[in-house]
Amino acid sequence: MRAKNFEGGAVEKPNRNTLGFEKAAFFAIVFSHAVNDMSGAFFSSLAPLIVKEFSLSLTAIGLIMSIRSIAGSMPQPLFGWLSDRFPGRWWLISTPIGVGIGRTVIGFAAGFWSLAAMLSAGALFSACYHPAAAAMAGTISAARRGLVVSIYVASGRLGHALGPFIALSLVSFFGLKGLLLGMVFYVASAATLFRYVPHNARRKEEVQSTEESKSYSRDLWQPMILLYLVMFFRNVATINLYGFLPLYYSARGDTLWEGGTALTLFLVSGASGGVVGGWLSDRIGRKRVIVFSALTLAPLLFIFLGTEGFFQYALILLLGVFMHATMGVSVAYAQELMPNRPALAASFMQGGNWFVSGLTLTGTGVLGDWLGIEVALKLLAIVLVLEFAISLTLPAEAKETK
Repeated sequence: MRAKNFEGGAVEKPNRNTLGFEKAAFFAIVFSHAVNDMSGAFFSSLAPLIVKEFSLSLTAIGLIMSIRSIAGSMPQPLFGWLSDRFPGRWWLISTPIGVGIGRTVIGFAAGFWSLAAMLSAGALFSACYHPAAAAMAGTISAARRGLVVSIYVASGRLGHALGPFIALSLVSFFGLKGLLLGMVFYVASAATLFRYVPHNARRKEEVQSTEESKSYSRDLWQPMILLYLVMFFRNVATINLYGFLPLYYSARGDTLWEGGTALTLFLVSGASGGVVGGWLSDRIGRKRVIVFSALTLAPLLFIFLGTEGFFQYALILLLGVFMHATMGVSVAYAQELMPNRPALAASFMQGGNWFVSGLTLTGTGVLGDWLGIEVALKLLAIVLVLEFAISLTLPAEAKETK
């Protein structure tokens, strides 16, 4: 039907949209993704305050983040499989309220376990949302899948970037319990999805013979495993920077707002880097974008942690761009390897990958208590070097499916 060339990036454009997709529905998903991920930054941006409020160690904070990551990531392949098997709009519409409640009630927590339970509940609803939304985004345009999926992913990064400012503003005026006012965004998200996501949002699967499907399955697993490993190592670095960047600034004696600003700059630049990466991958190939961005990361991280002041803020912009350049690219790559299972493919690159990499948050917290948070973050350069080495083994071109 069409060749999927990851090196050249050229894919035959279909005659009509495979989803019957309206622009309003796409923008609704982009908006809801921004809102969904916005509150993901609430906890990390408030972590220095929560440490004092509940007398928690860095190890405890890292453990809470790991538990939340497991709840939000491990179930995604299951939800992806269910979404492909029983596609429909309710996978999206039913989730925002649960996400919002779980992530905005943390001011009412009594300690470690209630914090972990609240955040895990919100993360579980988020795990249900992501595969269905990514699948819908990925079927809008086969010829420009890298760009379209990257815009979808970038909206989540922008939402995550706004999270620290929304959380810190609400808490500054109303205290930790005032974070509950953030629920207004989730009500708006649910209403927007209900209004604009089409009722007939069922994805059309490509028809393949049983023999072709078996051959295709054998051919895809090696590149899928390599792609998974590449993104695992990158996500280890990314998720630990998300979680511990405000605490890194706090350890240096900086304010909550300085740490929150750094996290926001990292995420805003990441959103732009994700869109540019997706656009480039449609033109020069998925692999080239992955390899080149991987080459830059370890040096940038070391230089960033070795500086301070204005130059450090400038470096965090570059770090955000290159760190996030492949977020949409990896999802598009996986969906092209598994065209009949777009939600499942996205869930492997998102939830299934973030689940495993999220387990490292506890270890980083332990290292932070033992060696200091700066040294713990510098050790992330090792995994970034491993990512670059594996990225070189990715296939330059996919098999052609007929």
